[in-house]
Order: sequence, then C-alpha cells, then structure tokens
Amino acid sequence: MKKVLALFLALMMVLSLFTACAKQETTTTAEPTPAETETEAEQTTEEAPAASGEDIVINFLGAQYSDKTEPYLKQVCADFEAANPGIKVNLEIVGWDNISSRATALVGAGQAPDIYNGGSASEYVPDGLLYNVKDIVSEELQADFYPSFLDNNRDIDDGEVYAVPYLASVRALYCNAKIFKEVGIENPPKTWTEVEEACQKINDFYNGDVYAWGIDATTTEGQTMVAYYGWSNGGGYVDDDFNYTINCDANVEGYEWAYKLYENGWTNKNPSMETRDDMQKLFAENKMAMLVTACFFPALYPDTEMLIGEIPYNDANCSSSSTLGVQDGLMMFNGSAKGGEDSPEKKEAIKKFLDFFFDADRYVQFMINEGLLPSTQSGAKRLAEIAPEQAAYIDILAGAKFYARNLVDWRDVMANLIANEQEMFAGNMTAKEALDATQAEIG
Repeated sequence: MKKVLALFLALMMVLSLFTACAKQETTTTAEPTPAETETEAEQTTEEAPAASGEDIVINFLGAQYSDKTEPYLKQVCADFEAANPGIKVNLEIVGWDNISSRATALVGAGQAPDIYNGGSASEYVPDGLLYNVKDIVSEELQADFYPSFLDNNRDIDDGEVYAVPYLASVRALYCNAKIFKEVGIENPPKTWTEVEEACQKINDFYNGDVYAWGIDATTTEGQTMVAYYGWSNGGGYVDDDFNYTINCDANVEGYEWAYKLYENGWTNKNPSMETRDDMQKLFAENKMAMLVTACFFPALYPDTEMLIGEIPYNDANCSSSSTLGVQDGLMMFNGSAKGGEDSPEKKEAIKKFLDFFFDADRYVQFMINEGLLPSTQSGAKRLAEIAPEQAAYIDILAGAKFYARNLVDWRDVMANLIANEQEMFAGNMTAKEALDATQAEIG
C-alpha cells in the first residue's frame, strides 16, 4: 500500500488540473415481492411511534455501500439520540439493487421516509414531494457543501435545490505498475496518442494475453463513456442551457476512438458484459494494464502496485483532462409524501440530525470506512489531516464535472444510451448511429 500511496502523491503533484460513483461494491438483499414491500411499508410507520411514545421519530432510508455502512450509521443514530433526548431515528439500510423500489413502495403508500439516500431528486420534484433544501437544512451546512456539488442537485425549471450531496467519488486512470515496468512504459499516458502507443506495446509484449485497456459498456457503468471519451474530446452530455448534446461531433469522435481500441483487440473482449468490478479483478491479477475507475480502487487491492494519472484526452481538441465526479444525494420528503405535514418540531429535528451527521469529525469516519470522498469542505479538510494520502483527490473535488442527474429524464436517457452502446459493440450500429439513436429518442 505504501508503494501505491507514494506513487500517487508523486504523480498527482505534477498534474495541472485533475477534476473528477457512486461506489457499487455493495451488498444487496433479495428483491421483495410487491406484497412483501407493502407489508414492510406499513410496519415501518406503524411500529415506530408505539415504541417511542411521544418522541419525535425520524425515518432514515439509506443505501448499503459495504459491510461497514450499517454498523456506522446505527452508531451515528444512537449517538444522536443520546445527545437529543426526545428524538428517535429509525434506520433502514437496503442494497442498491432494491433501494429504489423500496422508496417507490413507501412513497406510493404515503409513508415516505423523512431522509432518503438513493435515486435522484428529479424523480420526485415534479410531484412536489421533496423539501426545498433551504427549508430543511441549516444555512451553515448549506454553505459547507462544495458549491458545484450542491448546484448539481439544482432543479432545471425553478432553480431550487431539493437534495444535498451525501458523498462523492472521482475517477482516474489506473495503470498496472508491474505490467508497465515489464513493457518499459514509465508513466501513465496523458493523450489518446500515448494511449494507442502504450496499447500497441502491451499487446505486442504479451501477444494479446493481457488486455491493455478496459471498457465498461454495461448497465453498471455504460453511462460513463460520454464522460471518458466525450469530455476528453470537448464534448459532453448537455450544453450550457442543459439541452442534451449526446450526438455532437466530439462525442461521436470519442466513441469512434474507444471502438477503435476495441476493434484493435486492445480491450476486454466483451465491454457489454464485463463490468468495472470484473475488470478491477483482472487488473489485480495482472491481466489488464489500464483502467479508468473510481478513487476507492486502490483501497480494494492494496497489494497491487498502481500508477495513477489523469483520464487521457485528445490533445487535438483539448488542452487538459476532464474527470468525472459522482455524488449520491440525500433528499428529505415533505408531508405530501408522508400523509401529513411535519410539525415545526419535526422539521427542526431533521435539521439537527443533518448537522450532526455532517459534523466533520463524525462524517470523515464514514468516508474512511467506505473509501469515498466528502461533499463538505470541512469534511475534506479534516480528511486531508487524518489521511494525507487522500489530499490530492480532495484538491480536485471543487472542480468536478457531473452527470446531468438533475434532469428529470436522465435515467431514461442513460438507459437508452447504454443500450445503443451495446449495439455498437455488437457491430449492429456505428458510433454515430448509436448516439444519433439516443438523441432521437430524447426528441
């Protein structure tokens, strides 16, 4: 691990600008049937008040990131209750595969949680089911979030913010140091030309037995292709007015370049089936040389020596790299989703809990546990003090670029984009046809 951190700090000191999943190394539960879901929804809201008498009860539905998530959050809730007599917190943790359906069932039953980590606020804003952040989050906490993170939760229509950033990850290019040393490559490639040169060397040296580059076009990470190959060529998901630009020339050229790597035999054989997690394992087994993935990757494989650099860019069109930042949101449902308006005391209790949760000393332990990054400036400062090896990642948080997740139809666009990418890798569509098809679907 020391080798990883030393290499990381040395390399990141020379990066001019390194701008940035939700992490998906999760534990999931079996998908409940509709009947089971409805029963659970009834139990959640009926049992809590009986157990707590006249106490104010806050229901918190959260996603599981690792086996450390639930124990940590249970302790936070217990500590909060001890510090705030008369307030109880009901915590429910659900795997990422099921949390969206769980929330949908609760909202449909008029029993939405008070606090929800999962999904996107854009799913609930049109129906007026969420609190405006300024009405439920303290001014001090609002000011502590990175502005770009908070803005990524801003509603396109009314300009208001309906979710706060829960946590974040950033993406980088990870290079297998053992493979690079054997082949004779000293540094991570910075440009598309350098990537092609490295891929050719690796392919020739190992006679095709080692994948030079990894591509994930699965439903797990397929949406990242615009970020990795579009942003790095001057393209992107939307323009300045939040109009989709999926089939812009820069994106098409970026996809054509990615397909070229695949067609040359330099990538994993089936990008439509092999996920990021699959390729991270190949990387750790010295069977893949280069992979763009999230900042928690080194912590998953501490014995694998890595070189870390920027996501390569096309220097014919760009002068620097652009890096994807991924945040998960935290939203607060209002009375319209819960069958009745919250009392002023209830709203104040929710506000207190959020302040308590995001307190830097407390919040930073959550980030360390999960290998993720804080969304608050105070949390980032504290993490850099406790874990200096994270300082370089933290330096780039303020300049992160994000998915267009605050658009109401983002999830549908993302699913359509991935489906057409897979048609491209199956040889059924060209890059332009795939992106044109998604743009046409948007209308």
